[in-house]
Amino acid sequence: MTGMDLEAALALYRDRSNREILAVVEEYEKARGPADDPSLKTLEASHDLFTAGKRYRYAIACLGYQALTGSEDFKAPARPAAWLELYHLYTLFLDDIMDEDDRRRTFPSAWSSNLKRYTGKDGPRPGVAFRTARHRYGVSMAILDALRIRSLAERAIEGSTHLDAFVRERLLEVLTDTDLRLSDGQGLDIDFETRPSLREADYERMSHLKTGVLYVAAATTGALLADAPPNRTEALEEFARRFSIAFQDRDDVLGAGVVSSRIGGSSEGDIRRGKRTRLFAITTARLPAAKRRSFLAAYGKGPRTTAKDVRLVRDLMRAYALDLMMARIRENVDRAISALRSSNPSGPPASILESLALAQLTRMS
Repeated sequence: MTGMDLEAALALYRDRSNREILAVVEEYEKARGPADDPSLKTLEASHDLFTAGKRYRYAIACLGYQALTGSEDFKAPARPAAWLELYHLYTLFLDDIMDEDDRRRTFPSAWSSNLKRYTGKDGPRPGVAFRTARHRYGVSMAILDALRIRSLAERAIEGSTHLDAFVRERLLEVLTDTDLRLSDGQGLDIDFETRPSLREADYERMSHLKTGVLYVAAATTGALLADAPPNRTEALEEFARRFSIAFQDRDDVLGAGVVSSRIGGSSEGDIRRGKRTRLFAITTARLPAAKRRSFLAAYGKGPRTTAKDVRLVRDLMRAYALDLMMARIRENVDRAISALRSSNPSGPPASILESLALAQLTRMS
């Protein structure tokens, strides 16, 4: 399957995901009634973020359901699987606050959009924990919006009345387990920010908790809805786990700009922020002492980062880490496909999932 064919195949799931997400949000807003106060309009201000993104988690859940059942449609998982992307959006709202990112997928992040809605005359004055009262307002509203969105993720499951009550209960358990484990991963990611070195094993643990558990939850969702036996469920979950590793590693290669990239944000962002990735872990482990000192001095300087710093970091990453990074991606892609095949899938959905895994070897955005 070519890249264009894969994109066309995934568009069906992305469009359906967006429709389901907006439907859940609009149902909530309609039930809430008129929103005249600024704080009740912040969710609406972030609607552009609701339909941005690849929607891979939703696609894996629906494609997994189809591959395990042999069904040509995905009506059964269409609404309940929306919890995955609503939950992911919830984590992004909080992630942008913790990273102080004012952009998300080329759009203003939720907290930065909310700054515009603050009407107090004390806007320029500093808050206790924020640069200004406006920043405190924007961040506070983004946290409240994130909590609303997380609740809407639950509602996507609870409102799927066509499902057996046991299945709905199990999906809610998956969401709760994801909540706890992903929070641990986000905490480790923050802990790692000040480390001058990082073992690959430590990075993998953090990355699985922060990113992988939601992909595995997507596979679990599809398997639960398909009423798949344990062996086929476990195989699909292993596909999702291995896929998530390859996906995150590819994202980090793109985020550092060491390969051709068409990502929506800056390809220097990870270097400026000093993001701790597998690429960082491999580079710092392989560099000679003198070059390692130069690398660390140029990495993570924030607004003080120069073009020379970016060139030095990229050159060292390409020379000392890129080959092993690509080998890691290839290894996990191969293991993902092997696990998928062992789940005994059927029909075109299985081919789409394989192509999605293979795309991580060459993806540019």
